[in-house]
Amino acid sequence: MTPRRPHSIAVLVVAGLSTCAQAQSITPTVSSWRLNDTGATGTSTDSAIDAVVRAIPADVQRVRHNATDAYINATGVPSYSIGPWGDGNPAVATDRNWLFRFPKSPVEETGTKTVTPLGPVGAFVNGVAMFNPKDAHSFNDADVWHQNAVVVEAAGFDAANGHPAPATGPTIGGFQPGIYHHHQQSPSLRGQLGDDGTAHSPILGFAFDGFPVYGPYGFANPDGSGGVVRMRSSYQLRSGLRPPPPSGPGGPYDGYYVEDFEYVDGLGDLDQYNGRFCVTPEYPQGTYAYFMTIDAGGNSAYPYAIGPQYYGVVATDNLNQSVTVPGDAVDYLGAAVPAASSWGVVVLMLLLLAGGTLVLRSAGAYAPNAPEPD
Repeated sequence: MTPRRPHSIAVLVVAGLSTCAQAQSITPTVSSWRLNDTGATGTSTDSAIDAVVRAIPADVQRVRHNATDAYINATGVPSYSIGPWGDGNPAVATDRNWLFRFPKSPVEETGTKTVTPLGPVGAFVNGVAMFNPKDAHSFNDADVWHQNAVVVEAAGFDAANGHPAPATGPTIGGFQPGIYHHHQQSPSLRGQLGDDGTAHSPILGFAFDGFPVYGPYGFANPDGSGGVVRMRSSYQLRSGLRPPPPSGPGGPYDGYYVEDFEYVDGLGDLDQYNGRFCVTPEYPQGTYAYFMTIDAGGNSAYPYAIGPQYYGVVATDNLNQSVTVPGDAVDYLGAAVPAASSWGVVVLMLLLLAGGTLVLRSAGAYAPNAPEPD
């Protein structure tokens, strides 16, 4: 009997065509997140804290996106060491089960700008919450003269410049549950990303208006020319004394309250929102971008990340944690997966039929939930 000749059939599957290509456009809002594909967990040099965070997956667990938005699932616990906190903080970092939404094509708010609230105002690329400079206290609890957390709570920051805000819920390991967060640049995150001032800073996070938040270094000129320099805040301490009680706390303007600072147009490189429109490595055509500011000595400089107001239109469902993921959102599987072409996601399957055995080999990226072709 003549042996049966092996033969192969190549099947080219084109999914979604231009519709899928649009839904899967990979912008920095999608690709900048630190997806945990190694099983990394939280860690701490403090044994009691470590016992809690070691049980929590670190960084970002999932990134999905559609034509308009990126959706980020994260625990809020980073992969770098956190704690201890030297001020008697009763809380520990716990899994916050964050679901954030970031617009892929953010736009300026041309009407009344949105004030950054207490709680998360954005997220770092590892899923840790980004807070504004305020703590939850003001002079005489009058909602004026707000305490500056970076100054008032400095003793409670760990080596990563973070700490947990106590939250409600049952205790865990003898601690209150907590929302781990940064009010300022984290040397630990910057170290992981190689942000040492020798090149333009990487994206450290995104504000809830969708605009990127870079580290402290950018190009000298907004058009991308002039080399790399430290981005200077345009805020400075006021001169003189604060109003005395009962109208104010009195004493010198020393940074203890956020109202101790004033914005001076042109003093530094950045505007009142702590950003500018400029060319960056990820946005060669230019984008509005916030920068996490430091002074000449490397210390965090007010307003630290985002200014008192957002520059752009805010995705407000983040502020009350009411984000939902639409059915047309697809998973982003990381930089190792080829980006979609203009024809959409192409999956090349070689069906090798040999001796009655079927072998399936994939030579491309599969996109879950991709639309069926027309």
